Amino acid sequence: MLFPRDQVVAALHQRGVCYLAPSPQGDEPPLTDDELIMALAMSQDGRLTFALAGLLLVHPELAARVADLVETRTGPAGAEGPEWAWDELRKQYLAAMYLQRLWRTRLRLVFGELPLIPERFVERLSLPKPDIMFGEMGLRALTDLSPFNDWSSYQQVVDMICEQPCAAEPVPSISLTPIDSMGQAGAWQPNQGAGQGAFQGHPGRASASGRT
Repeated sequence: MLFPRDQVVAALHQRGVCYLAPSPQGDEPPLTDDELIMALAMSQDGRLTFALAGLLLVHPELAARVADLVETRTGPAGAEGPEWAWDELRKQYLAAMYLQRLWRTRLRLVFGELPLIPERFVERLSLPKPDIMFGEMGLRALTDLSPFNDWSSYQQVVDMICEQPCAAEPVPSISLTPIDSMGQAGAWQPNQGAGQGAFQGHPGRASASGRT
């Protein structure tokens, strides 16, 4: 990790993503947006990595920074990260893009009207367009590229940011369901080219199941 975990968690709290422990002490050095984004992408802690999708759902304006980092492949202070870090940035961007559409009503009730995360990286990985089935088909296709249970992990991210202590009016997870067609989700088959197997996770990362 680029920075101590406590410092990264404190930076998330400062930006309204406060479901991760420990609670900040108030003396943690601040991180720039780029430093935080790269720290999350390069973390070996799956809860921190998936928190990047949560950060983008709370602050969609940061999606432009993620896209710029991926395109330029240049981190804070001109540092170059490993190839898997750019893959992770792309993955979390795509996940947030799909999740925002899948859970748009619930997110609006908690955070108000926020701008949509622009469509990016879809054609590169041969993934469905974000507006197909309100993002469900794309999210399922994206999570199928991972050996872990990422679908469950992303649902937990939405629950956490909507029910966290700093959310204005938490919405119970059982009160709303995404507008989708679950029975049609399996109709899409991943392209056997560039998209298949594109996300294999961090070196040494444990299974994604049970991340909270």
